[in-house]
Amino acid sequence: MQQSLTVNYQKELIKRLNSSLPAGQSLAPILADLLKISMDSAYRRISGKTHFSLEESIIVAEHFNIGLDSLKNSNQLNASIRFTHLNSKVESFKEYLNNLLQNLHLIEHGKEGKLYYSCLDIPIFQNLSLPHLGAFKMFYWMHAIMEVEEYQGKILEKDTISSDLIDLGKVIFDQYCKIPSTELWTTNTLNSTLRQIEFYFNSGFIRSEEVLSDLYADIEKLIDRQEQMAEKGTKIIHRIPNEKEKHNFSLYESDIELSNNSALAIINGVRISFIGHLTFNTLISDHPQLNEMSYNWYNRLMRKSTLISEVSAKQRYQFIQHLKNELKQSQARVLGA
Repeated sequence: MQQSLTVNYQKELIKRLNSSLPAGQSLAPILADLLKISMDSAYRRISGKTHFSLEESIIVAEHFNIGLDSLKNSNQLNASIRFTHLNSKVESFKEYLNNLLQNLHLIEHGKEGKLYYSCLDIPIFQNLSLPHLGAFKMFYWMHAIMEVEEYQGKILEKDTISSDLIDLGKVIFDQYCKIPSTELWTTNTLNSTLRQIEFYFNSGFIRSEEVLSDLYADIEKLIDRQEQMAEKGTKIIHRIPNEKEKHNFSLYESDIELSNNSALAIINGVRISFIGHLTFNTLISDHPQLNEMSYNWYNRLMRKSTLISEVSAKQRYQFIQHLKNELKQSQARVLGA
């Protein structure tokens, strides 16, 4: 019995390891290097002829960010959670963005990779895609949430956020555009960002009318782009999409209020939950039952929502107009325009 359990755990572990690899990459040389063993010994572990030791299992699980408890009975209710520890340093925030980019690469290169996203707020990929909006959100996160020392006592000006962070945000958005995603928005998805802008204006952290005008202009561009993406059903709108890029964007309007920003990624048939926590931090779990529940939740919510990408032109127009009206009202409160 114990032997059978060990074999099953090892098979599941190997399955998870393979699902974490980019397409075309081999597991054997990675295991050989990681465990300091020969290629033959690595292949014996992959085939199940040799069992991983406890120490080897821990080393491999930590390297690939896999919870060993998730290899057990999928009906057990204890799920391990991973998270990125953010400290009050710019380097920590940059590491967070690089981890986000790495996860997007894994989804893109995985077999049938896909992303489901519940958007209480504008998705982080889209926030980072435009220079002025991206600069504001980065300033807000580092100034108010992370309390990065070098941003305390500062106001948001054109050059407050470094160009390398702005450029990294654009790279993240470009990578997001390569991944098929299904997103659930509500008529309140813009509200959090608009409230943040108004608060920072009223608190004196944004004083330049030019900075505010550029920021609102970026949000208008984002809404226009969202409309085009929804109309065409693809994130690629400035050129002809290739076959893989066609129909890679589904947008639903949800009448059910969303409680947080969360996502479910599917990589090589393995589901991984990304649960919003503490504003923009993320809790990550590969627990099978948790992710089965998440997958079913997304599907239930989609059935109760209205698909407004490629179809439902009237509902899509009304939804976009609502977002634009929310933007204009906020702009009027801040700029009097």
